Amino acid sequence: MVRRMNQTELIAQIADELQISRTHSQQLLRATLREIRDLLVNGEAVSIPQWGTFDTATHEPWRGFLPSGFLPLGQGYAIFPKRRVPVFRTGKQLHDGVYEIDDIDERALA
Repeated sequence: MVRRMNQTELIAQIADELQISRTHSQQLLRATLREIRDLLVNGEAVSIPQWGTFDTATHEPWRGFLPSGFLPLGQGYAIFPKRRVPVFRTGKQLHDGVYEIDDIDERALA
């Protein structure tokens, strides 16, 4: 079973590692994430060496077919507008560190 860390646990982990209060840890995490979001909104990329790059990708408008029942008869498709979405590309060090599958307990995957 894959363990997922929630935000509260992440804040506690940061606070313990940096030996700061949980309030300061929460402020640090939120300020970092807010800054990354603001840069992406402005069309800029954020690169963290050896970890990865936060960027945006633009998807052109496209026509998608919908199952019957979503639109009146004869209109089984919708035009999806052009949009910009966030993307993350891993850096080599992060990719190589996570990619090693030999260390994973096979029973956890069952």
